[in-house]
Amino acid sequence: MHRRGRLARLLLVAGFGLLLAAWVGSNAPGFGPDEPANFVKEVGAGTGQWSGTPGRLAHPAFGAQPGAPERIDWINRNSRVFRLPAGLDPGRAGFPCNLFRNWLSVSCLDRPHPRPPATRALSYVGTYEPYVYAVPGAAMAHTDTALGALYTGRAVTAALVAGLLAVAVAAAWSGPAGPLSVAGVLLAASPMVLFMGSVLGTNGIEIAACTALFALVLRMGRATGPPRWAWPAVGVVGALLALSRPTGPAWVLLAPLVGLVLAQRRAGRWRSADRWRSATRWRRAWPVLWLGLAAGGVVATALWERAVQPHPGIRRALVVEGLHRLPHDADAWVRQWVGVFGWASLPMPTYAYRIWWLAVVVLALVALATGPWRARLGFVAVLVGAAVVAVGLDVVVLRQTRFPVYGRYLLPLAVLLPLAAGEIVTRQAARLPGAVRRLIQVAVPLAVAAVHLVGLWANARRYAVGTGGPVWFLGRSQWNPPGGWSPWFALAAAGTLCLVAFALTGLRATPATPGAQTAGGPDTGDLTAYPTETGDGHTSDDYASDDGYASDDGYASDDDYSTNDGYAGDDHRASRHEDAARRASGAEVAGTTGRTAPGKPTDPGRHRAFPTGDD
Repeated sequence: MHRRGRLARLLLVAGFGLLLAAWVGSNAPGFGPDEPANFVKEVGAGTGQWSGTPGRLAHPAFGAQPGAPERIDWINRNSRVFRLPAGLDPGRAGFPCNLFRNWLSVSCLDRPHPRPPATRALSYVGTYEPYVYAVPGAAMAHTDTALGALYTGRAVTAALVAGLLAVAVAAAWSGPAGPLSVAGVLLAASPMVLFMGSVLGTNGIEIAACTALFALVLRMGRATGPPRWAWPAVGVVGALLALSRPTGPAWVLLAPLVGLVLAQRRAGRWRSADRWRSATRWRRAWPVLWLGLAAGGVVATALWERAVQPHPGIRRALVVEGLHRLPHDADAWVRQWVGVFGWASLPMPTYAYRIWWLAVVVLALVALATGPWRARLGFVAVLVGAAVVAVGLDVVVLRQTRFPVYGRYLLPLAVLLPLAAGEIVTRQAARLPGAVRRLIQVAVPLAVAAVHLVGLWANARRYAVGTGGPVWFLGRSQWNPPGGWSPWFALAAAGTLCLVAFALTGLRATPATPGAQTAGGPDTGDLTAYPTETGDGHTSDDYASDDGYASDDGYASDDDYSTNDGYAGDDHRASRHEDAARRASGAEVAGTTGRTAPGKPTDPGRHRAFPTGDD
């Protein structure tokens, strides 16, 4: 089972990575949201120009749209001018072209363009935090052409996003639950997440980092406690998230609240406190060290926001207008959270959204049906809290700039729905009927794979022949990405096949049932303790986990002869073998040495194959 679990995780991470690579190459240059402005900002940050010099739009035009003067003023307050090396001017390179004309191909990108000399260019995201922009920007600055710089920056961004999604998969994985445990991550990583993670800018990194951080805090809330690697992951991911965008610190501060609301109760809390007091100074400093790293990211962004970033005022009329527009905006967000590509102008077929949201709703209903009351209330509280934060950001902050609130700005909150539902289902996996468990393990990855493939094809068709062109455009394409369409669709097909193969591992997964030994031994990649017979007759609970503690609640008893509830009788000491057997079977072993101490009856349902949450 350990090898099978490792293979399943590798297939899932490989699938995400290959799909990201397909997005990097197949998406037309300049057709990520605000990609030319992000291009200039990244090259500027990568060459040490963190704040640039103030600038204004030369020819602003928003037509007769309401609030056009306020929009122009907001853009000019955020605009900065940066020096660009020779050849790295996205405007002279001609991308994007035919923007918002979805019925046309982008064959205009193939026009010859002269190599421009070193120049200066304006970016209307110039005041944004430069910390994460500088990472792909440093690589872009060493290229010779704007096209090469764009694909280099995309590749670096996609690599960061792939790593963050791998952290989310590792955090969500549970050995006993198997492929079921990452259903939430699968549904959080929508085509929109991969699309945003494959274009220039930091929004995709913010979304992926938020997915990883929420998955980590949910994992740390399991009854067995966090593995040792979770703290470094929280520190690094939290710092990256805080430094990515102005809203990053808000998600970092929200994450521990989500973890606390959905945390499982742990037995023997008094023993946990004793262990903390008696732990070495280094062990106590371990979490603080990494939390300090995340806090440092929050402080750095807060200082930048105060010193450089302009902030809109709060006008009551715009708040009221935003509240009136919420139903319309929410309808757009629901689609944009799954996938509306280009500059929020290229949707997928309607059935793709229905498939995705059907899978999300089913997972949420299973969580509500199987979770204990405490988990259900926590789930509802998380959703209500996320909705309140989203509405607040919409009407109090973003709406005040007179620009629409795009779904990608709120995607870091939207991923909470599938992640929280998936975590509750993971903790209750042993209680699920086998048919329901296998349905989720197989149907969710297959649905995800299908929608990802549909999104990639719809996006490619728009640039190849336009939305009015033939559905099967291969051989009739008016624009081709570098190398043609074949290598990028080969990557997309390989990524899709990885997700299909991951789904097939769900057919072979052995359901864990309460009170039954899990076949195949423990998955050491998961720190959840569950009784499994080892080669010398001991159970896995008799040995220390990766964080140095052992027992059902993650801590070792001071007395080798103590029972699981911490009570040891003087003349009723059970051997460790019999104690392990009782825990594996969920009931007391008959025999003269297997009696419990007086006044301490054993609850047969107490020790399960793995933690299932509050009963």
